[in-house]
Amino acid sequence: MIPLDNLEKCSTHLDEHAARYLSPREFEEYTAISGSERSRQVRALLERPIAHFTIVNEVYFRARWAEALRAVHPQQGLVLLEVASGDADMIPQMMARDFPHSRYLAANTNQKLTASLRTKTRAIPVDVAVIEGDAVAVGRHLAPESVDVVAFQHGVNDVLQAILCDQAGVDTTHADWMATLPRMIELVRREIDRNTFEQNLKPAFLALLDQLLKVLKPGGLIVMNHYMFQLDLDWGYPPALWENLIPIVRTWTKDIPVAREASVEGFAPQWWLFLAK
Repeated sequence: MIPLDNLEKCSTHLDEHAARYLSPREFEEYTAISGSERSRQVRALLERPIAHFTIVNEVYFRARWAEALRAVHPQQGLVLLEVASGDADMIPQMMARDFPHSRYLAANTNQKLTASLRTKTRAIPVDVAVIEGDAVAVGRHLAPESVDVVAFQHGVNDVLQAILCDQAGVDTTHADWMATLPRMIELVRREIDRNTFEQNLKPAFLALLDQLLKVLKPGGLIVMNHYMFQLDLDWGYPPALWENLIPIVRTWTKDIPVAREASVEGFAPQWWLFLAK
């Protein structure tokens, strides 16, 4: 696979980023890992599908999103909307360090993951609000042109899977997300086998982006990233699709008249997509 990032750069700054982006308890966990083991984990994270999510991974993704946001929004004041965050809190935890007193919004449908996200973020110095429901209806909750950045932190696949589940009548709101994942992968495989993946997903995905662009400020960006989990491959996720979700979605977004791709140095196009309004 194409590496997520530059190994030498990430290894050099890992300790610095850990000190900045981890809580005291997390930093204690980090320092309990030997230097050689940290190096091994960084290499595995960047060069292979992720098999284990560790505190080293957490350091990397918090720091990487900090770099992305500084590149597209260097000002301190920030209103960020994350789509399909689940209970992953890399972005709000990073904002608490680099963008304090900003506003973090999450659009989530799954109730259990939403509750977990609220627990993880309740003590951070960032205004956190969660919109429970389909992000395509975000305009009911947010004013037009009120958001600086829309983020999909490993959220593209979750959105596409949720679209398929909705089409198939599979509940993703009340169900356990991980328990439902095998069924989601089954639906993805069905679309690939029938050669209907783009036909059945592109219109709904672009409709979502259209609504997100309405709440995004002029000059604001939609930022998407992706990486692979080994578990999904083990459970049958089509490897070519799993590795190429961002390139596939990139071709779809060329049909959006009010957005254009922005080039941000240092972010591999295989894993990152920046769309400027």
